[in-house]
Amino acid sequence: MKKKLVSLTLAVVMLFSVSLAFAKTVEMEDTDYEHLAGIVVNATVGEYDEVSKTLTVTLYEDDAYDIEDVLKLEAGDVFLAGGHLFKVKEVKLEEDGSVHVTTEEGEEMYFITVGDEDMIVQSSINDRRYMHAFAILHLPVAENLVYEDDSDPEKENAVVTTGLEEILKIKAEKEETSIGFDYYSTIIELNENLEIVRIHQDYDVAQ
Repeated sequence: MKKKLVSLTLAVVMLFSVSLAFAKTVEMEDTDYEHLAGIVVNATVGEYDEVSKTLTVTLYEDDAYDIEDVLKLEAGDVFLAGGHLFKVKEVKLEEDGSVHVTTEEGEEMYFITVGDEDMIVQSSINDRRYMHAFAILHLPVAENLVYEDDSDPEKENAVVTTGLEEILKIKAEKEETSIGFDYYSTIIELNENLEIVRIHQDYDVAQ
């Protein structure tokens, strides 16, 4: 009887081990959260939680507009961009197909075609794309987490730092002296287990 019990226990352990080996990440059926595994996305990197061993990240995506809707814009119309409402003052169709919009608020923007049906919008002053947050997640970091600092326009190559401890020191310093790991200039890469494997930072006019 004892031999049978031991054999059964071993079988359960082996079965559990095999199931872990083939484990997959299951994601919610939500358009805002689908297909996060393996993506590269703009993100603001927030606090690191020592207890859960996770970084809080706020993910952003470009505001997208139907081309036909943008081409119909005229003075007096209102549109939403970057979480703010803007009232159209003047619209001009450029030779390259972009749409230049001056707003009553004094902003100048360009709507640019991406793909076959959509346009995104960016500021003509600093080239920032207008985005919106679509997820706040608490994600683990991979053992070989890499930070690529390409924020200095005078340096030809990015400065690469490996390891969470050193990267957190850099993050703290940038939060004191600059904009931190802000989504305007920061992207993160996730692996298939939704672990953060790379943080990349480009130059931004606000830093």
